[in-house]
Amino acid sequence: MNRRQAVEPAGFPEDLFFDRIDGEARLLAVSAAEAGLLGHSARTMIGSAAARLYDAASMRQIQAMLAKDGRSSSAFPVTMLHADGGRIELMAIAVRGGPPENPVLDVFKAPGLDNGAAFQGLAESNEIMWALIQKAREAIWCIRYERPVDVKLDVDEIVDQIFEHPSVWCMCNTAMARAYGLNDESDLNDHDVRVHWPRNAVNEAFIREVIANGFQVEGAISEDVRHDGTPVLMENDVRAHIVDGKLYRLWGTLREVKPGRFGAHSERVDCAALAFEFLPLPACLIRSDGTVITENIAWRLAFGTLGQVTARMAFRSAGAGEYREIVLPLPLASGQPRHHLVTSRWQVVAEQGQGAEGTAYLAVTARLLDANAGASP
Repeated sequence: MNRRQAVEPAGFPEDLFFDRIDGEARLLAVSAAEAGLLGHSARTMIGSAAARLYDAASMRQIQAMLAKDGRSSSAFPVTMLHADGGRIELMAIAVRGGPPENPVLDVFKAPGLDNGAAFQGLAESNEIMWALIQKAREAIWCIRYERPVDVKLDVDEIVDQIFEHPSVWCMCNTAMARAYGLNDESDLNDHDVRVHWPRNAVNEAFIREVIANGFQVEGAISEDVRHDGTPVLMENDVRAHIVDGKLYRLWGTLREVKPGRFGAHSERVDCAALAFEFLPLPACLIRSDGTVITENIAWRLAFGTLGQVTARMAFRSAGAGEYREIVLPLPLASGQPRHHLVTSRWQVVAEQGQGAEGTAYLAVTARLLDANAGASP
């Protein structure tokens, strides 16, 4: 087939955003709706590089799909480029076809995400797109804020609003429900986000990473909670719907981070997965015998050579409960003690193998209190 010959997506609704890309990452077809959204003429785009329509991160996903063998599909957020230089965030379902030596990729997008209408309603009104989302193997999620978040504020205030403003799940698919141990998406959509995505140290670090990357990030780690109460680490590709400085939705795909056995190498991987190094608060990870596994940058800067002493103090104060907050006079790098709000939480990472027991560790963060903070409890 001549790659400059337009291929009409026959049978698809007129408002569906669609393009077909060949093995050289060039456009074989572009729907009129997509071309219009991006400020182009559909006919003039045929034969052009797909990179004219997608940003670099999206192109990496597309090229990875083209490189796979056999027929497959994948869901991921994409950033599309308008002719005037603007960026439009959409959810894509890419379906690979064609012979191995000459693959093609059909990329479908949910229409109208940036026009302020309800994302789920638009997806449901488009039967083809919604069917693709439901059948996707990837867990697709969207958080809708009932009260928009002001992203023009400083980072701490944005984080507070993201966790405090009322928010619900929407457009979650079956794979997302199963990631949480639920039967289907009806147990998630329109339900409170906090049940499965609580505010904690890991999720604060996750949101700070999203903010630091302009609300466009791949592989950010969150700590979610399954239906049975089990915490689980998830790796997320995230985008946001922001209009006039207001955040209306966070959305993307997620996949579980599979823990391995604790060894010298895997401990570093698990700690990175917990996003400790991204956390602005001093944080450390401690084994059940009191041995420090690792400390983040903020911990080393705050406590210096006294970091091990500080960690032992936090360990002794943690007790046997799952979660505890306590005010402690911790020694700074200068040797001067200052009161900190110390948060500690015991967690268990399952070992591989049937019947294997989990490994317990203590996650600790320390927030410096002001000079007028009360005495130790």
